[in-house]
Amino acid sequence: MEENQSSPQASEEVSEQFFPTSVSEDQLQEARTKSFRRIFGSSQIFLDKDDKQWQSKPCSFQDIVQGKVAEHYENGLKSMCQGQWENAVISFSKAINLDPEKPELYVKRAEAFIQLCDFQSAALNLQKACYTAHPRKEDVELLAFTYYLQGQSLFEQSCFIDALESFTRAAELQPGSAQYHMHSISCLEALGRHAECIRLVNKKLEEEQGNADLYALRARLYKYLNKTTLSYKDVQTALSLNPHHNEARTLQEKLVANAEKGKAKAVNYAVQGQFQEALSHICFAIDNNPSSAEYHIFRGTVHKGLKDYSAAVDDFVLAMQLCNANGEETDQAMELHSQAEYQLLLTYNDFAVHCYKKGFYQEGVQLLNKALKGEKNRKELYVNRGDCFFQLGEMSFALADYEQAFELDATDWGVRTRVAKVLDEMGLQAQQRRQYDQAESHFSEAINKQPLLPQLYLHRARVRRWLQNTVDAEEDAVISVVLNPYSDEAAPAVMTFFPGKTVEEIVSSKLAQAAHSAVERNLKGLPITWKDTGLLLHKNAESSAAQKAEGLAVCMKEDQLMEQVVLKHRKINTEIQTALNRRGRLQSKPSREPQLPPAKEEPCNASAPYHWKNFSSGLEPPE
Repeated sequence: MEENQSSPQASEEVSEQFFPTSVSEDQLQEARTKSFRRIFGSSQIFLDKDDKQWQSKPCSFQDIVQGKVAEHYENGLKSMCQGQWENAVISFSKAINLDPEKPELYVKRAEAFIQLCDFQSAALNLQKACYTAHPRKEDVELLAFTYYLQGQSLFEQSCFIDALESFTRAAELQPGSAQYHMHSISCLEALGRHAECIRLVNKKLEEEQGNADLYALRARLYKYLNKTTLSYKDVQTALSLNPHHNEARTLQEKLVANAEKGKAKAVNYAVQGQFQEALSHICFAIDNNPSSAEYHIFRGTVHKGLKDYSAAVDDFVLAMQLCNANGEETDQAMELHSQAEYQLLLTYNDFAVHCYKKGFYQEGVQLLNKALKGEKNRKELYVNRGDCFFQLGEMSFALADYEQAFELDATDWGVRTRVAKVLDEMGLQAQQRRQYDQAESHFSEAINKQPLLPQLYLHRARVRRWLQNTVDAEEDAVISVVLNPYSDEAAPAVMTFFPGKTVEEIVSSKLAQAAHSAVERNLKGLPITWKDTGLLLHKNAESSAAQKAEGLAVCMKEDQLMEQVVLKHRKINTEIQTALNRRGRLQSKPSREPQLPPAKEEPCNASAPYHWKNFSSGLEPPE
């Protein structure tokens, strides 16, 4: 072991023996130093202060590259501090060329591009920074801001589509930023795409329901789309959130002014009777100011003039709701509420009359039920509902309504006539059931209500004859002829009571004078005499004129009621006659006659004179 090991000195001696021209290490190092100095002069870039350290740590290629990257990066920062943005871009670009995987280099170059207003290049660099590694929050925010600056620049150049794309990208990166969304909406508005604007605003309102600016913006968009009702509602919402919102107040003033102009035109057309044009303008006014109860009342009257009763009812009900919505019991609100309620009453009544004329009696009853819930002191409503019940054959209900109207106004002869006709109809029905006492009671009650109808006396006369009350029956028959000598129904029927007598003879007989007295007794206490028919007609005309002036229409007038009753009776008689004719000829069959007991023979007295029996006609009272 010791032989194999040799000292350095021994090795040098051996090398000198084999390599006589060899130099020592000190000489070699000195030679290197001289050569470096000869090549690089006084530059110390490749020399360390300690030559031994240079020999122990040799410089690698990666270290050299990173050193240059750091140098370019520092130069770029110095250029940005001095405002030399182009030089900064060049320095950062050099650094990126050496090390393209460092995101901070792209971020710094993007900042330099932003200062040069080259937003497209800045966005590309930031995209590279965000996509090459895990993006930092601040880098994403800077990218969104870059898109915003780019969009703002394009918007000012009227490049709205490109600006919209930039704002949209910024909003996608920062969904919580309202500013980016608002600028997107501005681009859509500039492009005339208001529907898309409204969708974006609706999306933002789901997140910020208390933002008055958003409601004001949507109100303006709705106005562009001619959806003025929705625009008005958004204006009201914005003002409720911020009563001093200038844009909302200005828009509200414009809407109210347009509404007043529309109403003025509607009134002019309505006065001229052009209801269709009036409806168009009042609808425009309501679209601009839908919270005005006065406008809805006016449109309801226009609908009623056009016989669109359902729409009129809706308007009047809505007007009443608007009067109650504010909760303020001012004189104007109370007056409008009363007006709407009265117009609703008239509409229900007119609608019921319209249904009556079309034959929809059940619907008429339902409408009048609604009218009577709000107003129980109008006799016309009871009369009209009674008319509907009368046509439905509900005599008990009809009589109840007529009597209620009679209690409200006992001087109305039209109501008296209706009560009497219903009682007369009930009497005829009782007569068909052979309840003659009840029928006579109904006829008598009808005569008390209306003693000037000849049919009532004639019907009671027939019943009394069946009840063997001949004297009163003849008196009633004469009264029916006295009241109306030219009646097609009374004159032929009276002939059955007084065969062989003419109408003139009956009217001029003493029994007719007694009939006059009976009528006078029936009219006692009433504000009319049986002779004063002209006054009665005058009163009925005045009553109809008053009803027309008040606006309450009636289903039937008095003469129409009489005509209905007569036609009904004629129809019944025709059906009976038809049924009898369908039976064919009567067949006579021999039948066994009953055996009568033998008559008791009386002695014949030839000397006794023969006396003729006298048959009284019943016209002259017995002396």
